[in-house]
Amino acid sequence: MKPIALLAVLVAAAALSVSACGPNSPAAGTANQDAPVYGKLPKNIQESGVLKVGASAVMPPYLYKDGSAVAGFEKELMDALADALGVRLEFQDNAFAALIPGLQSGKIDVAMGNLSDTKERQQVVDLVDYTASYQALLVQKGNPKGLRSPEGLCGTVAAAVVGSLSERIATAQHAECKQASRAGVEVLTFEDATAAVLQVQTKRADVLIMDVVLARYISSTGQRTEVAGTPFYEQYHAAAVRKGNDQLRAAVEAAFTEIMRAGTYDKILAKWHLEELSLPAPKVNAATS
Repeated sequence: MKPIALLAVLVAAAALSVSACGPNSPAAGTANQDAPVYGKLPKNIQESGVLKVGASAVMPPYLYKDGSAVAGFEKELMDALADALGVRLEFQDNAFAALIPGLQSGKIDVAMGNLSDTKERQQVVDLVDYTASYQALLVQKGNPKGLRSPEGLCGTVAAAVVGSLSERIATAQHAECKQASRAGVEVLTFEDATAAVLQVQTKRADVLIMDVVLARYISSTGQRTEVAGTPFYEQYHAAAVRKGNDQLRAAVEAAFTEIMRAGTYDKILAKWHLEELSLPAPKVNAATS
């Protein structure tokens, strides 16, 4: 991965929208009908030759802005999916909280980018799981509160991204603390990861529950944080499609199966040193909590 400054990468991107194409994607308005999974796509996407994918590009090494370009592990997966489907990738950079509404409104076809499969999300979207994921505690340098696990967060201030798994875990832990007659968890919510991380860096929050890969990356940059305890809450990262769009869900699943079969998936994971997240095959709505 190219060395980049954290502050140059974690830029608020709620209103930003950009388009980017995979290295072998067709030109606008065309499609490669000979691509392995082209025939499984819905007719409207076949005719447009474009797959609109939304994500929040503020999360290195998963997805981030490198100058004017979008880069990262998940961007390379998106490009590989588009190639397998035979269509052009149109990438839309949106706030995390806007991804599922974007699917429901038809603004985007697929949402990706550090998006966890949860039972709650399965109620409104279908999720094609393509990697494992784990959560971690990002804390202030030196871990002054001695935090080691979510159970130890009673009486702390936790930052979280709106609509994220971090918000859900922190809120659930608050309820458990109160039920045990202990001080609760004060949860501060923000629109993107940039703002949430800043709360820990500036000591306005004690902790941010976040994806372990992101937490390790942020800490490795020396930005006044560290990872505490051991990873927990094993889950999946997923590509989401609108609930009921069974044909597109099946096409995305088939595209992941194809890039796994062809070895492209393993090569991308190895390039980014993320082999620990590998799955042998995609899953659909596999989360149980």
